[in-house]
Parts: sequence; C-alpha cells; structure tokens
Amino acid sequence: MITNRPGYARQATRGGRLTSLIAEAFTTREGEMMMAARAIEGGIGSGELVTIPPQPDEVDPDGYSAQEGRLLARWAIFRERNPALRNRKVAEAKHLGKRIQCEVCQFHFADKYGPIGQDYIEVHHLQPLYISGPRETHLRDLAFVCANCHRMCHRSYLGSPWRTLDSLRAMIQTTT
Repeated sequence: MITNRPGYARQATRGGRLTSLIAEAFTTREGEMMMAARAIEGGIGSGELVTIPPQPDEVDPDGYSAQEGRLLARWAIFRERNPALRNRKVAEAKHLGKRIQCEVCQFHFADKYGPIGQDYIEVHHLQPLYISGPRETHLRDLAFVCANCHRMCHRSYLGSPWRTLDSLRAMIQTTT
C-alpha cells in the first residue's frame, strides 16, 4: 500500500521520488492507473506480459541509431534459480574427471581462451522450470552448455519456445 498518498492518516513509510510519482498518478489518473495495474496483473497471471511499444525518444526516424546508456531500474518476474547448483555440477564433473564442455557442440572454453576459460560453462535445466514449476533440482537435472547453445535452446523458433539438447544437436548436424 502506498502510504504517502493524500488523506493517509497514519505514519508514512519511507519512499522516494518514484513512490511519490506513483502515488500522485494514482490519485490524479486513478482509472488509467487501475487499467495499467490490471494489465500487469493479467500479464503476470498468463505468463505473457504485453510488449511495451518503443517510445518516441528511443529510436531515430530512420532506425539507424537509438538512445543507450541511461541508467534504468527494472522490476522483473523470473523463476528462482540456485546458483550454487552450477558450482556443484562443475565440482562433480571435476571429481569424476570429466571435461567441462558444452554437451551439445563440445565447445571447451579453456581450449579456446586458455586459463580465463578454465571451468567456465553455463548450466541448463533439462526440463524447463516453466513446465515443471517449483521443484527440487538435482545435479542430474542439469547439463553443461556453452552460451551460444544455451541461447539456442531457449530461443523461440517456429512456435517452439525451447528445444532439448538432443534436438539442438540434430539441428547442428543437419546444418553442417
């Protein structure tokens, strides 16, 4: 609840300039703000937030340049991940004497980049969390993938929001 709105009788909570702007918007443009809040709530519930159209100052008329470098604050909804699992997965592979390389394309960061690439790899959930929902993740539920293959696993393409390591491997084999 926004406590620094007009007419609030109790002690206001701490809030900054943005909180004040939101409170002002809700009091002066209540209908518009309620519609926006319902749209956000609906987008969260469906999992598909509405794309925000480009603002006039973001892109030049010819589309050859855009404003960049501004500091922005973002609110995001994302599935919880435990970063310690990646480290445990790497430690397990090292303990078992396995190479820490992409399980799709076999890329090995240390072979390409030397010491800076040692033990560098991304970890991918074999079953997407958006399908399973909250669950306990075991090391066997994770795979090593390079950044490129990881992006391709998650890239929406022809109606598919993700692909398995096997299907991505097959795609690579048919294109090379």
